[in-house]
Amino acid sequence: MSIIYRFSTEVQRSRKELGLTQEQAAEALSISVRWFQYIESGERIPGPILILNIIALLGIDGRRLRKK
Repeated sequence: MSIIYRFSTEVQRSRKELGLTQEQAAEALSISVRWFQYIESGERIPGPILILNIIALLGIDGRRLRKK
């Protein structure tokens, strides 16, 4: 399982756990809903600053991204 897949899966899981819609998450990150959908599906890789913003917004724990 690639780090991209693990990250996108964790983004989706965390967003849903927080009860946020894709629209709400995208707005909070100041990106388009489509761009957020690309990230969440693993179709696109965000830059490092956006990754950090996503982690902060969703409270993603980096330990969950480790290989299993």
